[in-house]
Amino acid sequence: MSSQESDRRAHDRRPLRIPARVLLPGDLAFDVRTLDIGAGGMGIVASANPKPGTTFAIQFALPSKTGGSAAPLQIKVKVANSVLGIDQGGFKIGLQFLPMDPASERIIRQYVT
Repeated sequence: MSSQESDRRAHDRRPLRIPARVLLPGDLAFDVRTLDIGAGGMGIVASANPKPGTTFAIQFALPSKTGGSAAPLQIKVKVANSVLGIDQGGFKIGLQFLPMDPASERIIRQYVT
C-alpha cells in the first residue's frame, strides 16, 4: 500500500484473512476473501471490479480474539477504491462501512483494538 493510500484512511486496519460473501440487490451473491479490517472499513479481494461509490452488503464471521465463537456480521458498505492486485489474484477493493447497528460496531471495535 502506498503512503498516499494510508494517509486517506481515518482508522488503522488489522489483518483479517477469512472468506466473506458479497450480497448484491436481486439475490445476487459471490464469495470474496478479506485482507484487513478497521473501525471504518475493510479490504477484500474479488474477481469483480466494482466502481467506486457502489454499495452492497457483505457477510462474514469475525473471529473472536479470545478463542470464542466467531461473530456473524452483515454490514452495508460502499466501495472506496478498487485496483488490480496481480499478487492477490483479483481486485483489491477498499470498502467503507456505512452506518451500522451498535452491536456490530462494538464487535468490530473490539476486534481491531
